[in-house]
Amino acid sequence: MISVVIPLYNKAQSIQKTLDSVLAQTYKDFEIVVVDDGSTDDSANVAEAMLNECKVYGVECRGKVIRKANGGVSSARNIGIMEAKGEYIAFLDGDDLWHPEYLETLHQLIVDYPDAVLYGIGYTTLNGDKIPENVAPSTERSELKDFWNSYPDYWTGSSSSSSRERLIEVGLFDTRMTHGEDIDMWWRLLLSGEGAFDNRVLAYYRQDAENRAMNKLIPLEKHIPYFVDKYAEARAKNVDFRRFFDREMIYRLYPYMFDAHYRKEAKRIAKQMDYSLQKWTMKFRMVCPRIYRMYEKMKGK
Repeated sequence: MISVVIPLYNKAQSIQKTLDSVLAQTYKDFEIVVVDDGSTDDSANVAEAMLNECKVYGVECRGKVIRKANGGVSSARNIGIMEAKGEYIAFLDGDDLWHPEYLETLHQLIVDYPDAVLYGIGYTTLNGDKIPENVAPSTERSELKDFWNSYPDYWTGSSSSSSRERLIEVGLFDTRMTHGEDIDMWWRLLLSGEGAFDNRVLAYYRQDAENRAMNKLIPLEKHIPYFVDKYAEARAKNVDFRRFFDREMIYRLYPYMFDAHYRKEAKRIAKQMDYSLQKWTMKFRMVCPRIYRMYEKMKGK
């Protein structure tokens, strides 16, 4: 069985569409675990009502809503993992959507690659809640043995999946982060093994939903670059990971170089990057950010 874990916070206008997309799945051996993270709107009640009336949707569903005090998306996901009954966990945010074949595709990945530590399926951004009809043209599937040099963009959304056992083994989601916590989890998993991916677009990340974390200013101390030290051992042992990780951190740190409040801390973190493994422009943007911005404008970026 697959457990669908949905962290929920003040998304009363979106959660019904999200649950609709789960209840419409062609693969039926799943449960739904909604963890309401102290919502102040009607989110939990909407979700509870839908799960209590699953038969209206023509399905027999296993589902529950867990209510907790506000503690952030990581704590909500962690509670969902611990309360889940399924061997595998599929994550879905409370305002995002799945194609009806999402769980069927995930199940087939698990069958074909039982030793994978992470399962990813293609996603796209979406304005509104109408799923396009022509967004799944490809049937490409792969197991990536050299992930850090073959980074696929299509799996990096919050709907990646893993086994409950492996999620617990790597230490669950880092509750200190409010942004990048999902990527942090996927990277930690991939440092422990290989991932299996299907690049068909079957997940939809809604940009226009209410209360999106992406729409807010991210305090650096809550963002993944701030925790570079937790990757010290992996960066020292694995040069491919260090090249990959440092590049990702440079991109994320760059905006903070223009913020007076965060500039000093951003520079401190940037000094830990190994620029010998990067293109010259990566160091340029961090050492001379304002000049680099002018350079970008001249290049028409």
